[in-house]
Amino acid sequence: MNPEKTIPPRLNYTTLPIFFVQRGEPGLFIKKVLKQAELSNGKENVYLLTDANFDYYKEFNCIDISKYIPATAEFGKLYKHHSANTPFFEKVCFDRWFIINALIKDLNINYFFHADNDVLLLAGLNPVYEYLLEGNYNGSTMYFEHNGDSVTSGHSSFWSSKLLDAFCTFVCKKYVSEAEFSKLLKDTLAGKFLDNKNVSDMILLDLFRTETKPNVLNLFSLEERNIVLDFNINVAYNGYKHSFIRHSFFKIKKMKRYKDGLYGQVTGSETNAVYVKFYSLHFQGYLTKSLIPIYLTSKSSIEQAANYLSGVFVYFVRKMRLFKNHIKGKMKAYLAK
Repeated sequence: MNPEKTIPPRLNYTTLPIFFVQRGEPGLFIKKVLKQAELSNGKENVYLLTDANFDYYKEFNCIDISKYIPATAEFGKLYKHHSANTPFFEKVCFDRWFIINALIKDLNINYFFHADNDVLLLAGLNPVYEYLLEGNYNGSTMYFEHNGDSVTSGHSSFWSSKLLDAFCTFVCKKYVSEAEFSKLLKDTLAGKFLDNKNVSDMILLDLFRTETKPNVLNLFSLEERNIVLDFNINVAYNGYKHSFIRHSFFKIKKMKRYKDGLYGQVTGSETNAVYVKFYSLHFQGYLTKSLIPIYLTSKSSIEQAANYLSGVFVYFVRKMRLFKNHIKGKMKAYLAK
């Protein structure tokens, strides 16, 4: 498909564009994620960056990224794989930043929000965006530190064009320098990044933050303004002050639905309940992703019930699949003795 036919000459966003990236075949819940983002932030502001299946996505704003893939060539020559994940998966995670960098330069976009495909946007991002502009921030990340080690994530992040270009340059320089990459690898294997031992774009983002010290907002700090963007729905602690009660069975943050959105209950507030509004939820992990439908905004109680049943059904299907794979692995190990 000709990219010029799928890229509008001018994007019609009214606040800031929100980008999701999907290379190749679509994920099971990508349409639900996109619809939820449109519902909470306006259809005109939500864009899927993809290189395939345009008919499948015809109801959404799509941008064909085929013409921007050459922007990954320089890094492709430098990339060294050090991860338990597949080379394709890890490299695609890096490539998205170079692709988006080329795209925003081409389309003259100064600021945008990026979300992974397992992130549900539950509320409008305008209050956060306005806060960033008022504070002259170049963007945002999510990060927390513990005893000198740290972890940084970009799964839900605001970027200025200046910040993203600087990050892409930083990544290439790290891979060019044998000494710097060797140190990066040594620190990773030693567990410096809170025991994440896969060299990934998120580890490079952490180094970018700590070494270049860009003017970015830690989204976790928005708890001070009663705004929560989720780090990982599987984890009670959200990287700043609050930890949240988890569902007793699914072991994910438990949400309470009000008219204006979903709220999590702060742990330790069982007597006098304290609830904080969640602007996003991050469903990290194969099994957890199946629960995305449960937290969608529904138009009716019937639709809400259908979404709940859909999520629970897929959850148990996947749980059974994981159990079968576990048994097969045990049997293979036993027979190999």
